[in-house]
Amino acid sequence: MTRMRVRALAMAAVSGFTALALGLLPACDDDDAGESAGAAEAAASDGLATHLDLLALAHLADVEHHGLFIDFGTPAQAKYTVGDWESGWGSRGTDGDVTFANAGRRGRVYFHLDAPAALDVTLRLRPRGTRAVTPYINNTQVQSVFFEGEGWQDVSFTLPASDTQRGENYLLLTFGGVDSIGGEDVSVQLASARLAPEGAPADVEPPAWGTTAGEIALGGTTKAALAYRAPLRFRYLTQVPRGGRLVFHAGQEGAADAARGTGRVFVTAEGGSRTKVWEGRLGAGWERVSVDLGAYAGKVVALELEAEGGTGRAAFAEAQIRRPPLEVPEHGQAKNVVVLLIDTLRASKLKAWNRESRVRTPVLDGLAEEGVVFERAMSTDNWTKPSVAGIFTGLHPTDHGANTQAAVLSDAALTLPEHFAAQGFATGGFVANGYVSDRFGFEQGFAHYRNFIRENVSVEAEDVFRTAGDWALQQGDERFFLYIQTIDPHVPYDPDSEYVSLYDSRSNYEGIVAPRRTGELLVGAKERPPTVTFSASDVRRLRALHDGEITQHDKWLGVFIERMKSAGLWDDTLLVVVSDHGEEFDEHGSWGHGHSIYQELLHVPLLVHQPRHLPARRVAATVSTMDIAPTVLELAGLSPMPGITARSLVPLAFGQEPYGPQLAMSEFREERRVIFADQWKFFVRGNLTAAMFDLEADPNEENQLDVHAHPIAARYLRVMQGQFLGASNRAEWLAAEQQARRRIEGRDVQMDDELQQQLRELGYLN
Repeated sequence: MTRMRVRALAMAAVSGFTALALGLLPACDDDDAGESAGAAEAAASDGLATHLDLLALAHLADVEHHGLFIDFGTPAQAKYTVGDWESGWGSRGTDGDVTFANAGRRGRVYFHLDAPAALDVTLRLRPRGTRAVTPYINNTQVQSVFFEGEGWQDVSFTLPASDTQRGENYLLLTFGGVDSIGGEDVSVQLASARLAPEGAPADVEPPAWGTTAGEIALGGTTKAALAYRAPLRFRYLTQVPRGGRLVFHAGQEGAADAARGTGRVFVTAEGGSRTKVWEGRLGAGWERVSVDLGAYAGKVVALELEAEGGTGRAAFAEAQIRRPPLEVPEHGQAKNVVVLLIDTLRASKLKAWNRESRVRTPVLDGLAEEGVVFERAMSTDNWTKPSVAGIFTGLHPTDHGANTQAAVLSDAALTLPEHFAAQGFATGGFVANGYVSDRFGFEQGFAHYRNFIRENVSVEAEDVFRTAGDWALQQGDERFFLYIQTIDPHVPYDPDSEYVSLYDSRSNYEGIVAPRRTGELLVGAKERPPTVTFSASDVRRLRALHDGEITQHDKWLGVFIERMKSAGLWDDTLLVVVSDHGEEFDEHGSWGHGHSIYQELLHVPLLVHQPRHLPARRVAATVSTMDIAPTVLELAGLSPMPGITARSLVPLAFGQEPYGPQLAMSEFREERRVIFADQWKFFVRGNLTAAMFDLEADPNEENQLDVHAHPIAARYLRVMQGQFLGASNRAEWLAAEQQARRRIEGRDVQMDDELQQQLRELGYLN
């Protein structure tokens, strides 16, 4: 079978997988809805649904045959190269059957080892602008290798065992000169890298990505399978769902029974030991295997399918992680939808997320007791514009493009209010933040829109809630979508004195903190070196002002809700409460927001309240604020927005576990890329140094983890992040190859003096 034929087969499997694994389809649909014939047959026989299709995800597996093989220029590359983000890899291409990636002056590769080992590395490359490569392994230089000629050739060197390590290893390839090819600086074109243990056979046909998934005929039955000659190992990183089972068919090509090999499955949980969960002889026909993974539910694991011995290709057909199907009960449709975004409110300030918080918010506490509280909701960014744009569009900041000071949310981006308006809803937006304004494209879709700071009128929560409430009451029986963005507790912190005294009763404070100056003070404190330094007394007053604003805001939220109840609107209204980002008070050496990706900025409150229809529940799964758009649309009974990255949270709201990986992604400009999974947080800086935290054991991020002490979780996060960053269309980001992305071309706006002053008062512009 040709390589192109195999790739087409894998793509066919992926196209059905993506929507199902991301929870966009019901659990047990027919073939047309997304499951292959084999998967549908399995569903009928075991009553389970596909959680992950391992064949469709072959590009995410480490493939080993006498060593690890990395196939460049294919979908299998991204998990080793941070999705090519800032790692030195350029465009990809093909030369006949050879796929390759262009490398500039350096190329970075991240790979896993079970234990330190000497490795013979063979690079299949074509020189372009250089005749030498100098490798570094874990920042230790290896002797340079020189080569001649113009065509494809193998270049080899050895990595000493003393310089490798258990878990993640970092291979840096540095080159000399470059040629300009299509406007791109290229040193070499790299087709593959083989990392083989000492003593491994030198003359080995590499298991390229396109040759490890294909149709295998055994016992008169043909199945799509992961297959290659033994010794063989496919190593996946995943999080096991509740009730999960690994289901596959195993077999091996060959005529004589004596030539059969042995198949095995191993599971290694983060923090646990490698455990064999199945072993069997690989026969001439297909044998169905079902392995109970219940002991690993909720854990991040390495899942290895391995084969040893025999002469023909060993095969694992229709390999899937299966689990009980989703059973979301029927629920009433919300007539009206209100999304309230409380600017600059970190989750730890509220008792529903932090029982130790001193901040008094009886109204929010009551909503949390009655509604669905998402304990681990992560904002997509650490400042207002990109975060709100993500909520409006269901897209990541990189994709919606509104992620710089002057960037405008493009008209080409479909927004949540536009989608509601197209479904016949009245749409109203009442906003107190200057970034979420018509100057930056945020008015689109609203039939009635007001930005209080742009109008130079009061931005106090009392006034914003009153005006928004007036509009809601005017709608009568018409269905409406209402977006409210209050700016308390954003700077300037200026609550009424009665609320300040709740947290700082001093009448004789004489420090530098004045309520209307808090914005400029925080800017000065963030400068390097700082032009403003706070004493302990000043910090006490700052915190009191911020906390007072939260409590005062809670009062006016209560007034708004009482108006909705009195007008008979409350019982028919879905309310979402969220924040765009938090605020730092020197926990990690700075103040305010817009500068880091620590949890005081990214972890935000998210609750969903729908009287009589949604149960009271606390959800521990990691979610993203951009998931709000598909969630409210589903709860309102409307069609989803097309082409978005976000996924509905409705299954989680009813205690169900969605299909596929449960992750959240955040970023800060082009400087930070963050991924969350369960309690794990992993981020990469622009210079590709990485950090990792266990947020369950260390919620304040005081102890950065050694990734080598957590090799399974670290590799899982690295693989998922690389796949996400490398996707050309993040609406289909798990797929091996995605259809062309609907590109949103952004533009910048010229900010006039008035707009700059309005933003400066919010502490945004220095």
